[in-house]
Amino acid sequence: MTNLQRPSTSCQRQRPSLTDDNNQRNNNEKYLFTRSYTFDGLQPTKQQQQPSSPPHEVVKPLRPATASGGQQAQRLGRSLLSNDNWREATMNDVRVNAKVMEQSDRNILYGKGIDPLPHVREMLSELSNADAFNYARQCRVVVAKLRLCWIDVNEEIKSLLKHKDYTEAAIDHIRKDLVINRESVNMRRKPKRESEADGVDDILVAEKYHLRNIKKILEQNCKNVIDQMQKLDEVRHRIAKISKERSLVTELICQCLTSASRAFEIARIEKLENSYHRRGPIPANVRSTSAHALRAQHGMNTAESKLLDENGLSTVGHLKAFTPDVIQAFDDAAKLMDESREIKKQAMNQIKDAFNDAKAYTLTVNQSIAQKLADIITLAQHLTVSVGENMLAQSRAQRWHDLSMSAYRSNSGPVSSSQLKISERLDRPIIRTFQRHPGNQVSEAQMTIKATTNLQQSAEETNKQLKTLKVVGQRLKSNLIDKESALDIDSHLLRQRRERSNHKWGVTKYVPV
Repeated sequence: MTNLQRPSTSCQRQRPSLTDDNNQRNNNEKYLFTRSYTFDGLQPTKQQQQPSSPPHEVVKPLRPATASGGQQAQRLGRSLLSNDNWREATMNDVRVNAKVMEQSDRNILYGKGIDPLPHVREMLSELSNADAFNYARQCRVVVAKLRLCWIDVNEEIKSLLKHKDYTEAAIDHIRKDLVINRESVNMRRKPKRESEADGVDDILVAEKYHLRNIKKILEQNCKNVIDQMQKLDEVRHRIAKISKERSLVTELICQCLTSASRAFEIARIEKLENSYHRRGPIPANVRSTSAHALRAQHGMNTAESKLLDENGLSTVGHLKAFTPDVIQAFDDAAKLMDESREIKKQAMNQIKDAFNDAKAYTLTVNQSIAQKLADIITLAQHLTVSVGENMLAQSRAQRWHDLSMSAYRSNSGPVSSSQLKISERLDRPIIRTFQRHPGNQVSEAQMTIKATTNLQQSAEETNKQLKTLKVVGQRLKSNLIDKESALDIDSHLLRQRRERSNHKWGVTKYVPV
């Protein structure tokens, strides 16, 4: 590689060093004291004319020595009566002059290769105009992309606005279902006997709980849609602001943004194809490859292609057409539009699920009320049979209680011991004879006491069961009366819910949630 740096022209670097002059002077003085110029000839003078230089530096003269220079050195060397110091100073000036002339000629030679041309001003003006024109075309491409991005964001905001209306309509539908649920709970005044919550009440509570959850989900979805619209609106204003700032340099060129965007896409596709062909194997058809290379070369010479690197990606820089703010605006818009699509998809799914769930809950409540009516009718029929069976059970319990008390009295024996027979005594003769040997004992007394106690407990338990049967019989009779009242209430409730299930009625007051 050619070094275009100019050589140094400092004269101080070409002068002999003071150390060398002192050494030479000392040698000359020493030689004056020891030898004479009259008898020694010209040899000392020739030694003095050789300049001292470092052993590693080789001086190559650029210009050949002339005859006059050699005669001059010869005349100076044959001077026997001159002063050494005076002659050395003169010779140093001569050598410095030769070095300076050499550096000057070398500087002129380098200047012919690297100095600017006379028409550099016109060339710079043309290059500056070309750069400004290319930059304006590049900014026009950026403005076109920003305009397309602005249109996409605006259309996305319109789509979100429609989904917001759909969500609000679904919320109004759920509010009507909540009103029906509240009226159902208020109408179902149960009798005193059935004051506890039954399955229908639990289903109504569950319906209200699920409807409130659906309403909260839809309201949160509506809030997310509104927040997303605000974010998109902020990005839209930012894109408009950046587009206005980028279009400040495009006033002097054509404002056809469609062709600029199309040229940029063509350049990007050519860059991608060129990158693919570089990475892939060499095709067998050389002619098609050459045509592709020419087309790619033509595309790389356009201003739009300079916005892309060799891989087809946009070049970003603070002083380029694609600034970090532009790329950030594109990224934010793309990210928000992707989020908007997910939000719209989620909103439609939630609206569909809300309608299906609300309809399923309504059908479940109606079916539960109908099932409750069937259960009431069935229970009312079974209550009469149960009352008769209860009376039979009371008769059986009373009879068993009487038998247990009779057996208890029989096992207990007489009231006084004087009334016992000999065969009933525990010390009858056969037992006394049996107990004469040690260890011969009988458990007759203990078993008799245990049997008597068990009979007494059985009689008491039977008496308790008899009392319980009487209480249950009274409750069965009361339930039979209450079931008729509950049957009328649930029949009226089911009929009203089916009448208002089409939601074609206005709401005077919504349910506070």
